[in-house]
Amino acid sequence: MFRKIILTISYAITAVYILSFVLPAIYCAQHGCKGPGELDAFMPPFFLTPLGAITTLFSWIDAVQHIKRSEWPWVFWPLAIIFSMVLLGVAVLIGLLIRYTVFHR
Repeated sequence: MFRKIILTISYAITAVYILSFVLPAIYCAQHGCKGPGELDAFMPPFFLTPLGAITTLFSWIDAVQHIKRSEWPWVFWPLAIIFSMVLLGVAVLIGLLIRYTVFHR
């Protein structure tokens, strides 16, 4: 029971994390964000990156386990793909942060 509650919370936080990146991106694509002032909408998702990455990892592991057990694979395959892309994006974000922090002189 406790595991299901934790996974539900994990999926909810992951959904909020993904939407916090997608919604400002859609707005900027439609209205053309120009300048740093309009890109402030991306600050909350960058702030939530550690929590979002951890919950996305838990959600990804759960989705892969459901796929292995053949429980609703038509639902969990797209979720696993989306979670994989988010985790790759987090890895790229961390790599860029390290590059611009350590090697930027």
